[in-house]
Amino acid sequence: MHFDTGEGDSHALRGSIDVTKLDAFRDAFSAIEPMATGEIDDRLNPRELRLTIPYGIGEAETTIFTVRWTTADDYNIHYSDTSGRNLRWDIHPHDFSTPPGDRHFHPPPDASSTDIDVEASCLRKSSIEVVARAIHLLWRQALDEESMANVNAGTNQP
Repeated sequence: MHFDTGEGDSHALRGSIDVTKLDAFRDAFSAIEPMATGEIDDRLNPRELRLTIPYGIGEAETTIFTVRWTTADDYNIHYSDTSGRNLRWDIHPHDFSTPPGDRHFHPPPDASSTDIDVEASCLRKSSIEVVARAIHLLWRQALDEESMANVNAGTNQP
């Protein structure tokens, strides 16, 4: 499955989007962030879950997490906000020179896919609940610090 980044085959998710996994991610995330609301675009032919939070880091008024999680356990978690910042945590095959393996991170402010910008993801677990909690923890830390500087710097996710 390709998602709309314009980056071609190097960003292909394996497997179809799994609505049950999107539900599980939404439930885990919203259990610890009660202001988050989430919608799956189409329950019969899902492409994504969109979680919206009515506040954000610094001047951002709204935060959006767009989640794609497949039957093959590949995922793409895209952060965006109303101040124009973007970043992504991904697990799927890629053609970048680093990092090795499928886990990678596209840094802010624009979720860069320039080869030298892509870095290893701090997320090490593949459990939906653990990933949802870790993403929330990293975002909350950035919210508290009013900075995206350490948003991929977690070392001991929940």
